[in-house]
Amino acid sequence: MGPTDDTATADTMPLENAGKSAATGLFERLPEWVLDTLSNEQKEAIHQAAEDPAWQRSPVDIRFTIPFLGKQFFITVISGAEKRSPKRRDEERHHYPLRTAANGFFFIGLGTLFYVAAVVALALQSAIVEF
Repeated sequence: MGPTDDTATADTMPLENAGKSAATGLFERLPEWVLDTLSNEQKEAIHQAAEDPAWQRSPVDIRFTIPFLGKQFFITVISGAEKRSPKRRDEERHHYPLRTAANGFFFIGLGTLFYVAAVVALALQSAIVEF
């Protein structure tokens, strides 16, 4: 049986389940008493739902943490074919709006970094050409 205490974190679970099917990992994380209450038909239905291709990983899945001002900030970029229903997209659009102050500052900072990198590259290029 998989970890059922507080030692399992979101960081360790994907590593523990590497190479396993989604359904196997799910059943290993369920408490024993829950598994005992499920019929074979229910277990098969859960297995089929967990193995649905819509739940597979996205082709682009970049996740990393950046230390900044003494805190840890994470960045996640996930991209791929849209598999969410229109209803779910609408709900998530309201729960996670794009137009927020934090998102605005993030994009301004990202643009600033891009332009600073471009100016530095141009300065280095012109210094090399003059040399």
